[in-house]
Amino acid sequence: MNNGFLFIVFSLFFYTAKAQNLEIESNNYASIDSYSGIVKSNAYTVRFHGNGDLNLPTWRVSVRVKQPISNGNQIFPADKISLLPVTTHGQLNGYAIPTVTQIGMPLQTFLQQGQEVFLVPQSQAGLFNNGGGVNSYYNIYIPFNLKVEGGAYLSQFRTWSQFSMILEFRLYDDRNQIRGMQQTYYSLQMATLSGSPQTPANQLSIKVASNAVNGLLELKTRQDYLQGVSVKYSNGLMVSANTNYQLQVTALQPNFISATGRTLPLSTVNLSLIPSSTNQAAVFPVSLSANAQKIASGPSTQSAQVYFDMIYATKVNDTNLINAKSEQYTATLQYEIVPQ
Repeated sequence: MNNGFLFIVFSLFFYTAKAQNLEIESNNYASIDSYSGIVKSNAYTVRFHGNGDLNLPTWRVSVRVKQPISNGNQIFPADKISLLPVTTHGQLNGYAIPTVTQIGMPLQTFLQQGQEVFLVPQSQAGLFNNGGGVNSYYNIYIPFNLKVEGGAYLSQFRTWSQFSMILEFRLYDDRNQIRGMQQTYYSLQMATLSGSPQTPANQLSIKVASNAVNGLLELKTRQDYLQGVSVKYSNGLMVSANTNYQLQVTALQPNFISATGRTLPLSTVNLSLIPSSTNQAAVFPVSLSANAQKIASGPSTQSAQVYFDMIYATKVNDTNLINAKSEQYTATLQYEIVPQ
């Protein structure tokens, strides 16, 4: 066993490099004209660029709704809006631009009011540029479509009213340091809605509490390694559903990984949920895995919100931890709710 601290971080989501220039390009405006919702193509493009050597083995990009999306009198629900990556392009001297799949980006990221969510939770492909030679300039573009969910909720908003949306984008390096940040302004206008205001048959939502978004297990003493450690996030997971539902968890990487590239098996950490007193769900403890696993199932909540405590724990006398180098190891978890 190595002396020092061993950290295991599991986030709903890292990089070493010189400062990068982060720029957000936007078409600034979308019109909502259908009860089925809309998709605005290339609404945002995340771009970072610079000159010289680039060494970003791991990195992440987040977005946060800075203030309520308002038309002055009404609030548009941020969680009805999502960003979907389209492709990647640009130039890197001596290296290829990694694809959306190679980076490991979620194919849809829903916004949350006042909460940072990750478009690139933790990159699985690095960004590198050879600064030698005549041209040392590099740039990387990642365009995103903007999707507004359809539904009867749209009927509550006045026709031709305009909602102002302020998003803050951030680029982080492998030390969790901000390497670039930019705010953007976007307008959503309610046009005359076509179609019928039918409520979708299934309405389900899931949210991780802000204090549980970045989970942390710390092993500080010999006893921690031998007996295991755990951390509990009370009411860390919130769900609502108008039908029977199932909760699943998936790790977006095959292992926990450190900034230096060392790994730990995902199964090093167990996850279990505890339903609140009014929550009728059944729960199923699991060891973390890159495969989707059922962690809970429950009856309709009648669209009310119910809560789960989240407990992460290491195993007793785990040789993977005893033999591990003392570093911070991270992985990204994706929680999902589906009809049952």
